[in-house]
Amino acid sequence: MVLSLAAALSVLANYGPGVAATISVTGPAGNQSCGTTSTIHALILDSLGAPVTAVVVDWTFAGGNIAGDHLSPTSSTTNSSGIATTQVTFACPGSSVLSNRVVTIDASNGGVLGSISVTVTVKGLPSTSTDPAGDTSTVAILAAAFAVLLGSWIILRRVSATRS
Repeated sequence: MVLSLAAALSVLANYGPGVAATISVTGPAGNQSCGTTSTIHALILDSLGAPVTAVVVDWTFAGGNIAGDHLSPTSSTTNSSGIATTQVTFACPGSSVLSNRVVTIDASNGGVLGSISVTVTVKGLPSTSTDPAGDTSTVAILAAAFAVLLGSWIILRRVSATRS
């Protein structure tokens, strides 16, 4: 009887309230460009669905990462809502690599694991726009074209007047 009670208490200590039972990892929506930093969150819940506070979550790459990808910090502690946070910086591959990649990031505590996969896109060619604002309106373009035409007309009139 005493042995059965000790075994039951051991099970409760390992899987009861206040011990991580699930880890849900969330992060940026959509594709992320290489060379950017994103925030990743892990929500730790116990077997009753309550947040687990003040536990350490270890962050690791599980696949798809390249040299230069960086997690900071690699361990963080859950807050009063059961959430631990890290930052991930996605490196840009060499110029010969033109395809996207999927990076998998794991969050773990006491044998419990949660993961997220993030698609990282490579940067394209640099912008060749000569428009410093990048958002010139149609009215501004038409006004500039009208000014060029008017100026050309005035110059042509003066040239033809001096020839006569």
